[in-house]
Amino acid sequence: MSSSYFWLLYVHIIASSLLVGSMLFFSILFRNIKNRLSKEEFAGEIVSILRFYHPFILLCMGTLIMTGAWYLTGLKISMGPSFSKLFVPLGSKLLSVFLLIMGMCFQFFAIGLRLTRGIGPAGNGQTISSTTDERLKLLNTLENVNAVNVVIGMATIFLGLGLTKGF
Repeated sequence: MSSSYFWLLYVHIIASSLLVGSMLFFSILFRNIKNRLSKEEFAGEIVSILRFYHPFILLCMGTLIMTGAWYLTGLKISMGPSFSKLFVPLGSKLLSVFLLIMGMCFQFFAIGLRLTRGIGPAGNGQTISSTTDERLKLLNTLENVNAVNVVIGMATIFLGLGLTKGF
């Protein structure tokens, strides 16, 4: 293995650790803040955390996608026709990556933007900051989606580690 592929895998492992670790940390922090603060303070604190958290995990996910694609291209070239042996394990890992990306897109753009920009559901004519109940419903959805993304992220790491068994 050349040194460039070593560093590529190193960055890939660091990014996956940061991604899943930050998602787990956010879940723990979410519960802790929810139990300690009033509803209004809780909603404000989580929204301020989202302004850093979402771009950070988006950066981690982008790094994972780019380093993974770069590594797979080199692997495909080096393995030649025998690359087809990886179809099922690699396909299942890439399916879990796709599901993780879809879950994260829902978390970022369907929930996160409505919370951070204060836009209510389409057609109600009110900002989301005018009703704490609406904001709390979105925060509960955010908590559930983040938990599902943690599970999918861990499954993706498990499937990725399973790929190394054959090498």
